[in-house]
Amino acid sequence: MGKKLDLETRRKIYNFIQKHPGIYEREISRRLKIPLSTIDYHLHYLSKRKLITASDDGHYKKYYKSGKISIKEKKILGILRQKVKRKIILYLLLNPNSTHKKICEHLQLAASTTSFHLNMLREYNIIQKKVIGRESVFEIIDPDFISDIIITYRKSFVDDMVERFADTWLDLHP
Repeated sequence: MGKKLDLETRRKIYNFIQKHPGIYEREISRRLKIPLSTIDYHLHYLSKRKLITASDDGHYKKYYKSGKISIKEKKILGILRQKVKRKIILYLLLNPNSTHKKICEHLQLAASTTSFHLNMLREYNIIQKKVIGRESVFEIIDPDFISDIIITYRKSFVDDMVERFADTWLDLHP
């Protein structure tokens, strides 16, 4: 969870939800004695980062600690476990709209190796290719989703590049 729970208030809310699954927003506000607007802000942040999930029964939105890994997350994690694809993804997250040549140069990969992995990532719907003028550029289709997975599971990767990415991404997207 890293920096996502660095704020004391956010950590307090998360821990409270963890201890009280199914609790609703106003009750969190009352019991923690935190203004509703502050609770709302942090719940949105935690939900967006997939640390908590919400269910709406038509009357109340109830909050739970996230626990299950979705099929989409499992797919992304499987791809991120592959070193070259992970390096390309990390590079494109920080350098969207990069050309094939720039990716090759930065990652020090042969053009054919880079093409192979870029094509695979396109088939997996992780990246897209856009033509701008005479050049083709590549970008991540859902950068927030991919970066959240990387940040959430960063300790499971034995890769300094992931740690550097996570720190940089969190600095750029607080």
